[in-house]
Amino acid sequence: MNEKERVKRCINFNEIDKIPWQINYTTEIADKIMRSENIEKLQYKVLGKNIYTYNKLDDFLGNHIAYVRNRAVNSVKEIKIGFFQDEWGVIWDRTIDKEIGVPVNYVLEDNNFSKLEVPDPDDLDRYAHFQPTIDANKNRYILAKLSYSLFERAWSLRGMENLMVDFVINPDFVYELFNKITNFNLKIIENLKNFNIDGIYFGDDWGQQRGLLISPDMWRKFIKPYLKIMYKKTHDSGYAVFIHSCGDITKVLKDLIEIGLDVFNPFQPEVIDVENVLKEYKQKLAFYGGVSIQKTLPFGSKLEVIREIENKIELATKYGGLIIAPSHDMPPDIPVNNVITMLERIKCQ
Repeated sequence: MNEKERVKRCINFNEIDKIPWQINYTTEIADKIMRSENIEKLQYKVLGKNIYTYNKLDDFLGNHIAYVRNRAVNSVKEIKIGFFQDEWGVIWDRTIDKEIGVPVNYVLEDNNFSKLEVPDPDDLDRYAHFQPTIDANKNRYILAKLSYSLFERAWSLRGMENLMVDFVINPDFVYELFNKITNFNLKIIENLKNFNIDGIYFGDDWGQQRGLLISPDMWRKFIKPYLKIMYKKTHDSGYAVFIHSCGDITKVLKDLIEIGLDVFNPFQPEVIDVENVLKEYKQKLAFYGGVSIQKTLPFGSKLEVIREIENKIELATKYGGLIIAPSHDMPPDIPVNNVITMLERIKCQ
C-alpha cells in the first residue's frame, strides 16, 4: 500500500496497513532540518523558481501528501525588501512573519469594485508547476491548494475590521465580493480537470482559540452558501474536499459535513478535544493534524513528544479517519531533535 492509497483509505474509513502521516514545514525549519540531516536540495525551475527544493526532505519525512498551489510560482512579487505583492494586488509585510505576512494596503478599502482586478484563472503560467510536481510525487496523494479561498481573500482585500462591519451594515457588498471570489475559484476547479489530482485543499481561517471569529448564524448566512457551491463542484469533478481552518470551529462541523466536507485540518489539540471529536464524527468526517505545535513540539521533552505521537496513533487506530500531522506548518522555533523524535516514533508502527 503506497502513500496515496493509504490516505484514500484513511479518509474513507477503510482498513489500512499504517496510519498515514504528513509533516508540513515552513521554509526556515525546512532549511534547518536539511542542514542538520545533510539532505540534498534538488533543482527544477519553473518560471524561474525552484519547485523541487524540498523533494528530498519530503522523502526523508515520509510525507504522504504533495501540494500544488493554485497560482503561478512567480505570482508574488517582492516590491521592496520584505514586502511582497500578490496577484490580487495586496501587499504583505513579511519582515517579521516571513511565510505569510500582514497586509499593508486594502484594495477595496473605499468599497469600490472598479479598483479590483481579479486574476486570470485561465493563465497557463498558473498551472506550469502542476505536472512536474505530480510527476515527482507519483505515490503521494496530490492536493491542489486553494489558499485564501473566500473569507480570507475578502478580508485581505477589504480589511478585517471593514469586512466585519460590512457583514452587519453592507451585506450586499459582501455577497458581491464573495460571488467574485467564488466564481474565480470555480474556474480554477474546472481547469484542474487537466491534471491527475486527488483532492482540493481550501484554506480559509474562520476560528480563533475560543470559537469562531463571527457567530455561527452569520457564518451560515454569508459563508456556508458559497462553500456549498465550491464543495459540490469539487465532488462533481471527482475530488475530495479538504478544509484548512485554524482555531475552534466545532460549532459548524455538522454544517460542513452537510455540504460535503471530507477532511478537516489543522485539528489543533489546544482548542479541540481530539478524542471526543474523533469519536463523535467517526465514519462522517476525517481529520488531518492533531499534534501540538503550540506546546509539545516546541517545548516538550523527547518523552513528551513520543507520548503525544503514541496517543495519536492509538486514537487513529481506535476511531479511524486521522492523518497524523503537526497542527500547522512547523515554525522555526521547533527543535530539530523533536522533529526527528516525532518522525522516528510515527514510522515505528
